[in-house]
Amino acid sequence: MKGFSVTGDSPEKFMRKLEKALHKGELGKFAKMGLNLPEAKISFEKMGVTEFTYKISADGDTFTANKTGEKVALTHAFFRNEVERELERIIHRFGGTIAK
Repeated sequence: MKGFSVTGDSPEKFMRKLEKALHKGELGKFAKMGLNLPEAKISFEKMGVTEFTYKISADGDTFTANKTGEKVALTHAFFRNEVERELERIIHRFGGTIAK
């Protein structure tokens, strides 16, 4: 996933929704969110750290998060696609549009 865009939510509100949704599932035990505009980070910590970094840009009531970096722990490489699919599913559920 190269990024995503959301209309009608602020980055702060959307990241809180994303974090709450992740914490309801198995990934939530290991997920951490960080938002220090214009940067957002989603990380997973268990036997290594996997981190996705996004640059947030806003245009009216829409914001876009473009991936600027990622670090995938060797122990997480096998599960990377599964993690990204879950993130995409949650983002889509909350009205986001995925950029592949």
